[in-house]
Amino acid sequence: MPPDNEGRHPALRQRSAAVLEDARLWAATEYGYDSKRVRAVMNDTLRTRANYDAHAWQLDVAEALLLRVDCLVIAGTGSGKTTPFLLPLLLPENKGKFALIVSPSLSLQAEQAQRSINCQRYPAFTIYGNTSDL
Repeated sequence: MPPDNEGRHPALRQRSAAVLEDARLWAATEYGYDSKRVRAVMNDTLRTRANYDAHAWQLDVAEALLLRVDCLVIAGTGSGKTTPFLLPLLLPENKGKFALIVSPSLSLQAEQAQRSINCQRYPAFTIYGNTSDL
């Protein structure tokens, strides 16, 4: 479920969109980055592996992360904040790379690890205070 904020903070949303577009243009010029291809591959792979489509805001955040644009996402519980930082790992050019995800609660860690396993078919595990030797 996407965050219910479509009408909120229009100036910030415009500024964020402009920053992302500038990063896309720079990356396209510097190394042939293709935003449409990247978004399509991430979403198609997500659909194939997890049986759902990413929301536009999730793809925007994933793209911003790929382009090394600083991001801040504020959204409610269950809104899909985990998906954007897993999406870049679905790209063929990122095969063999990994993400280190820091989560504040054990239940969130377990859910994120399971989502990673289901969506990406990657090994995932949690490390916390009670974790024994790996």
